[in-house]
Amino acid sequence: MAVIKNIVQFILDLGGSIMLPFMVLLLGLYFRMKFVDALKSGITIGVGFIGINLMIDLLIKTIAPITEYYTKLGTGFTVINIGWDGVAAMAWSTSFAVFIVPLGFILNFILIRTKFTKTLNVDIWNYYSPILTAAIAYYLVFNLGGSAIFANSVGILIGLICTVIACKIGDWVAPYWQEYFNMPEGTTCTTFDIQLTHWPISRLGAWIYDHIPGLNKVNFTIDSSKGGLSSWGSSTVIGFFMGIFLSIITRQDVGTMLSISVGISAVLTLMPQMVSLLMNGLVPISNAARAFIVRKLGEDSEILIGMDVSIGLGDSCGMTTSLILIPIVIIIAFIVPGISFFPVGLFGSMVWIGQAAAFAAKGNLPKAIFSGTFFLIYACLALSLMAGVATTLAYDLGIISEMSPMVTGSGFNMTQIVLLGIIGKITGAF
Repeated sequence: MAVIKNIVQFILDLGGSIMLPFMVLLLGLYFRMKFVDALKSGITIGVGFIGINLMIDLLIKTIAPITEYYTKLGTGFTVINIGWDGVAAMAWSTSFAVFIVPLGFILNFILIRTKFTKTLNVDIWNYYSPILTAAIAYYLVFNLGGSAIFANSVGILIGLICTVIACKIGDWVAPYWQEYFNMPEGTTCTTFDIQLTHWPISRLGAWIYDHIPGLNKVNFTIDSSKGGLSSWGSSTVIGFFMGIFLSIITRQDVGTMLSISVGISAVLTLMPQMVSLLMNGLVPISNAARAFIVRKLGEDSEILIGMDVSIGLGDSCGMTTSLILIPIVIIIAFIVPGISFFPVGLFGSMVWIGQAAAFAAKGNLPKAIFSGTFFLIYACLALSLMAGVATTLAYDLGIISEMSPMVTGSGFNMTQIVLLGIIGKITGAF
């Protein structure tokens, strides 16, 4: 058991920029690609992934003065938001990672061979969502009187079911994903928290928008604006003026304002290039996978490579929505009853929240802002509700040394975890 845990931890410690190319190389060889071609695909995907992460880091550093401004406003809240990365680290610290990662991969291959699913999930890092779900299920069953062995078994089973659901959602969403984000055939998204929480709730927000008289007539897409406004409608210019807007409302000086504006413009301009580079590496592996599956399982067979949702971050509507949602989530924290934490920790997740909203709104910027706002209201309330559960898990894992103040973070707003939390509160388990 210790050997398996060390192997899993070693792979995770490599980081996505190393782990993903290595996975692609192995898959390429499995799908009968030439070694040099598989190696090139893996390295190209790794370079693109590094580029995407660099753009995310640049965005976070660029808006740091804005974040600091809002942080100073956050007094009177009783719960600390540790962010999605803190929650992911918490999940990977549990013993369930040792079982769910290898068993999930084996199960995935079996289900592809039996044609139950078409999606091969290579998004290893985001296995943290099924792992976290397994941990919460364990605590629920154990606190209700189940034995440790039974509770662990239930946790592992639920975690594996989550990996299967991720693949099945990947099957369903693939054509919409490929069309909206201009992804190559044979690709899909298998990031579980995005699939089961961000997309459905954002889509509900988009549905509400479509049924509000007057508002449902408002339709503005960044791409369509280019025809009438020429360069004024480009993501480069929009990013610059978005930086000026955010700087004004957070009272930045002129130098800081210009730095923020150019930085945001750079991110919105360069991010699509990074995604395009990643796609150049993904297309050959996707083609090889489809050819391999057809040879092995017949002409009617198909395979989809399930990737991290980050490969869709090149969408201009999603990035623009993310920036607009920053001041909106601060307003939500102050005016919506029942929110117990200051949501600065959500800033690090905002690029994915904005992307999900844009996907649900099909690129309509006003609708995406409405959908993103709707999602943020849900997320803030859910994270407040789950603070007790999050604090207990963090304390038991040694992430925090005391039970007060309580903590929460993105991941605990996933619909399946909130459902388990509600069941736990009703039954007295939490």
